[in-house]
Amino acid sequence: MDNDSKDGFKTIKPAAFNRTSENTTAPTKTRGISPKSLNVTLGLVFMLVSLIIVIFFLPGWVENNKSTESSTSPATATTSKSSEIKLPEARASSPEEKHVIGQLSLEEQTQNLALRKEAQIFLQEILEKQKLLEENNAQSWAGKEYTTGLNHAKKGDELYNQQQFSVANQEYKRALQLFNRLTEQVGPIYQENLEHGMNALDTGDSNLALTAFSKAALFTDDSQEAAKGIVRAQKLDDVFAHIEDGDGELSEGRLTEAKMAYQAALELDPDTRLAQQKLLEVNKLLAEKQFNSHMSAGYDGLEQQSFAKALDQFNKALKIKPGSSAAKTALQQTKHQMTTIDIAKTLKEASAREKNEQWQMAIELYEKALKLEKNLAEAQAGKLRAQNQLSIHQRLEQILSRPERLSDKKVHAETSAYYSVTSQFDNQGPILTKQLADLENLLKVSATPVKIRLQSDNLTDVVVYKVGKMGMFETRELNLRPGKYIAIGRRDGYRDVRIEFLVSQDTNKQAIQIVAKERIN
Repeated sequence: MDNDSKDGFKTIKPAAFNRTSENTTAPTKTRGISPKSLNVTLGLVFMLVSLIIVIFFLPGWVENNKSTESSTSPATATTSKSSEIKLPEARASSPEEKHVIGQLSLEEQTQNLALRKEAQIFLQEILEKQKLLEENNAQSWAGKEYTTGLNHAKKGDELYNQQQFSVANQEYKRALQLFNRLTEQVGPIYQENLEHGMNALDTGDSNLALTAFSKAALFTDDSQEAAKGIVRAQKLDDVFAHIEDGDGELSEGRLTEAKMAYQAALELDPDTRLAQQKLLEVNKLLAEKQFNSHMSAGYDGLEQQSFAKALDQFNKALKIKPGSSAAKTALQQTKHQMTTIDIAKTLKEASAREKNEQWQMAIELYEKALKLEKNLAEAQAGKLRAQNQLSIHQRLEQILSRPERLSDKKVHAETSAYYSVTSQFDNQGPILTKQLADLENLLKVSATPVKIRLQSDNLTDVVVYKVGKMGMFETRELNLRPGKYIAIGRRDGYRDVRIEFLVSQDTNKQAIQIVAKERIN
């Protein structure tokens, strides 16, 4: 190694200037450096100075603006936490270092600059990871591994300050690898402790639950699950004491008391799954008990034909168990029995109306029964029977109300035939019997002629409808069948006269006058 070298770096020396090396053929003018050579030399010098400033001084200036510590503090200088890592700060180069820098080649200086930048990137990542780990109290659960990472980072700071960037970066990488592995464990370890705590809550182990949730509380917990778990763990013994009380009451069949005990447990901690399950089970048992009670009461009402009570009890049972086939069947049975009894009562009443010859009311009752059961044969036959009887009754009433129509031989014949058929019916009631008797008498009377006397003035021409032309007369006798008759009298110069008269057994007691008296002007 040359004598002018130091620490392995060669000192850059200016090149010797040889005046005799100039071209002897040059013109004999004032000797000196040519403008072109001067420009090249100045350019090289400027570039070298700029490179030295960028590599060794500029980073220091930037870092000094960010730092609040002394320029001589180490990269791992502590603030509020002894383990906090800080970016290494630039310090003024000593004369010896400046001498060495001057000996570095341009390639070596570029390489150092790249290594320094790489170190800055590593440090930035390390600081981010360290912040995350400290927020999650890594020193409490990572222990030796976290301390080892800090030591690698500190060692890297020392090497960095010694300008040994390559070796410093190796230490930074080791620290970053450890921190990366630890940050990946933050979520799983937190979740694992939460799960252990929740399992302990389910089994009633308050100590294990409190320990697990306390460990989970070391981590950043935005959901506050760990804090909630600690509160639940502190109440866990009392909660399970109530659950045990409930189990005791349940074993003795005291369902209401068991329910109250489980509810007391849930009042302390509404999220206790065991208490929730126990309460659900006892509620099912209570519901089953109530269901059976309603069903029993419903069948009692059905047996006593207290249908309103039966329906009410069966509906209450169905409300407890909406899908119960037993309750649905009981309701159908009740409704069917109600319908059967209602039909029987209706048919009985309809039959009574028939016996009383109240045909219209009987028809209405049979129709009511058919609404209850549309294919009920007894109601169908009864309705048809009542309708026929009503038709006979109405026709007989019509004939009897207009006896004069029987004066017509055709009407008389038809009525006689109808009487013959109707009188053959069996089970004739009092009303029908009387109607037939009245009709029989009317037919006899209407078939027996009655002698009547007509009087006129021997000037009026008389015609009797359905009998014939009578001509002019003063007195005339006729034998007519009972009924209604019309006589017309005509006379020239006088208005026609129209006389309606009814022939009956009493008609012969008085004369019927037919005289046109009103003169036409």
